[in-house]
Amino acid sequence: MRIRTRLIIYYISATLLLMLAVGEAILIGIEHNSMKTVEKQLVEQSDSAVVYINQILLLDKSGVSGLLTNADSITTNLSAGNREVRIYDQKGKLLSAAIDGRVQNIQREDIKQYSNILKPALNNHFSYIIHDNKMYFASPIELQGSVVGVLEFVYSLDMLNTLLTSTRKIMMSGALLFMLLIALLTIFISNRIVKPIEELSEATNRYASRDFTPIEWKQQDELGSLVRNFNAMGEELQDYIKRQKQFVANVSHELRTPLTAIRGYAQYLSEEVDSRPDIDKAVYHLNNESARLQRLVDQLLLLSRLDNQKDTVTLAAIDWGQLVQESLDKMRLSAQKYKVRFKAEIEKDVFVLGDAEKLIQVIMNLLDNAVKFSPTNEWVAVNLRSEGEHAVLNIEDHGTGVAEEDLNKVFERFYRGANTHSTGGTGLGLAISREIIIAHHGAIKLFNLEQGGTVVKVSIPLAN
Repeated sequence: MRIRTRLIIYYISATLLLMLAVGEAILIGIEHNSMKTVEKQLVEQSDSAVVYINQILLLDKSGVSGLLTNADSITTNLSAGNREVRIYDQKGKLLSAAIDGRVQNIQREDIKQYSNILKPALNNHFSYIIHDNKMYFASPIELQGSVVGVLEFVYSLDMLNTLLTSTRKIMMSGALLFMLLIALLTIFISNRIVKPIEELSEATNRYASRDFTPIEWKQQDELGSLVRNFNAMGEELQDYIKRQKQFVANVSHELRTPLTAIRGYAQYLSEEVDSRPDIDKAVYHLNNESARLQRLVDQLLLLSRLDNQKDTVTLAAIDWGQLVQESLDKMRLSAQKYKVRFKAEIEKDVFVLGDAEKLIQVIMNLLDNAVKFSPTNEWVAVNLRSEGEHAVLNIEDHGTGVAEEDLNKVFERFYRGANTHSTGGTGLGLAISREIIIAHHGAIKLFNLEQGGTVVKVSIPLAN
């Protein structure tokens, strides 16, 4: 998962959890305060109702027994205004129940489940329970310092629940809007944070391709310091590579003159010395090694000219299939030496914009590598075809393949993989091939095959 995606998920998840916790706390607080308000109102109503009941009982002068005889009138008067009121005696027996000024006939079984709130009230304490969206609030009825009964108010919580539901909807709508704003803000912030990291990542890929274009970053923060250090490293690498190439070019030029003299004297000795087997052998090796050194120097000079764009590549429409066929004909003798055969599929009339001499050098080099690293009695498959606006050449062998850690390094100069030490070579062939293909505005890549071996893919733009 990308850093930007993780940042967005983390921020939104944290915000969502925080909003849920805060929202739930607010709703609980509203509900708690609302219930306290309702409880306070019911306590005040109960106190007023008990005062009213005491006045009736005192006027009636019947004492406790007057509660039974006046229960219906009391509940009728107290329930006016869409309220429900009940009165119980000292034993918790229902004496009367009324709703909105009308006495109701309620069976004992209907109120049995609420009887547990009567005991605290009979002990001179307020108590209530909530059931079926109603609050059952019980308060003691005192007469001359003793509890003579219980007054119960049944309060509907519909209005409170409607308020809570409306509040919850409003909070949900606000939360959704807030989440949208947070998501947009998070995307903006994550883009600002990730942008220099992505630029650094792109720069590392460019650095791997020897492109040391600096990164522009104006902020004077930690990322800015990292970007500046990275740019400084690129300048150092660029300067180092430039000096390295200049050193190789200078050494190659300096070696060329004495090497020419050595080859001349070796040729002279081979012509002048006779009947000396030991000297003949020494001269033979001297010729071979000087020839190998000459090839190395020539390759270094070619790379130097390509680097400095002194060895120009003349692009013209050429038949690449014909060049591939000519190269195969030239390599057949070498392939026979290694007991390797060619299997070619060459599409006709594949014209590319290229330099024939340079492309032949690339093809010969790739075929030579394929032959050298192929087991005996194996095939080297050569395939040329057009794909879209490019011509693609694939050269496939069935050798030991290339180690995964070497795949991105085989095109570096002088680099030789762990499985190439038993074969000759300077480690410059693929580097030269890549520079030539890049000069043709093409690409060259190396892949390992699942069944073993490698395939080199060369792509060059087709000629119009």
